[in-house]
Amino acid sequence: MSREMPVSQENPGNGATGGQQVGRPRRLSTREIVTAAVEIADEHGLDGLSMPSLAKHLGVGTMTLYGYVDSKEDLLDKVAARLFEGLEIRAHDHWRDGLIAFFTDFREAALAHPTLARLLATGRVTIPAVFDILESFFKEATDDGLPVEEGVRVFYAGLTYTIGFVLWETPRAHLQHEAAYGDQWDKLISELDPAEYPILTGPARAVAKTTASNTQFNWGLAQLFSI
Repeated sequence: MSREMPVSQENPGNGATGGQQVGRPRRLSTREIVTAAVEIADEHGLDGLSMPSLAKHLGVGTMTLYGYVDSKEDLLDKVAARLFEGLEIRAHDHWRDGLIAFFTDFREAALAHPTLARLLATGRVTIPAVFDILESFFKEATDDGLPVEEGVRVFYAGLTYTIGFVLWETPRAHLQHEAAYGDQWDKLISELDPAEYPILTGPARAVAKTTASNTQFNWGLAQLFSI
């Protein structure tokens, strides 16, 4: 629910003071507040996101924020919901194709804001934004003959796989250059004894360097939905 309210001045008295008219306070919106919260989380992580830090970022008093969000938990729910904006289950020839496309898009959105993926991993997934997505998928899947119970299991298998993969790949291939991750593998493997690790130092070496890549994600997603 978006609420438009004037930002209260932190100094007493909103009228004329000493014969001078105080300027009209600017207005905030819930969306502006959530956007600022996402910016703080992206830069400082979830531990750096608090109601006081958000208020300071916006240039208002902490209590002003409670005219737009009910609590810190309500704010986090709205931040989590932001990750799902623009995501939808699009019609495809088969439910599997639609789900693969959805989680591919979901991963891209999560990579844009890795901290939000951690927020979802800590429990904030059952939010209103998810319900429309779930209903759309269940409709498409049941129309294709997939039992509802399997539909639920399949969707959440994909969701937890994607969130987990983003958490896995972010420090390896996004907080540093992807090539650096491969170099780290090369260095570690080069220190191994080929006699003791013949497969890892041999045929598996080239593949191991790609475990935080699009190739790995797409392969895993395809295997997950091969039922």
